[in-house]
Amino acid sequence: MKPFAPDDGAFTGLEAAMVFIAFIVVASIFAYVALSAGLFTTQRTEQTVYSAVQQVGSVVQIVEPIMVQASASGDSIHYITIMVRGPQVADINVERIVVTVSTAEVMQTYKGAAFWHPIGSDGQSAIFWSMRIPLYRADDPIIPDDLVISQNQKFLVEMKSPDAVPCTVERRAPAGMRPDSWYEV
Repeated sequence: MKPFAPDDGAFTGLEAAMVFIAFIVVASIFAYVALSAGLFTTQRTEQTVYSAVQQVGSVVQIVEPIMVQASASGDSIHYITIMVRGPQVADINVERIVVTVSTAEVMQTYKGAAFWHPIGSDGQSAIFWSMRIPLYRADDPIIPDDLVISQNQKFLVEMKSPDAVPCTVERRAPAGMRPDSWYEV
């Protein structure tokens, strides 16, 4: 019998098998962690996509053209008329839509169903809605806090609703408007 000799650095068969099993266990744990992270990322991406699709589905669109009526003097706009179409899956709740009309100098907000009128119907809900925005100060300058949009002046119309994506359009009032005439902008 040989006396005990120091290790010459070579693995025995049992030691090699244990190292191999340890590598397999570590690789398995790493693969599990990587797959779990990938599944978590996939779920978050799926949630983001569904949220984006839901928001895009709830866009209220302004149907062209936007119409304006000149004031009695023809110097400014008296009415702005917009038509909107809602998402195909639900009716528009016009009570919740806030419309803001603004120029570089002033801004006016309009809300409430009194300004809106349904157009067309699919039997359950309106397909389109029309809003006539009055700018009363155009004909009566003593009305306080009302918006005046003069000839050739830029203005913005923004629609916001808590359950829809905001929609903003920029237009310019026609130059040389005739009194009480209607124009596409």
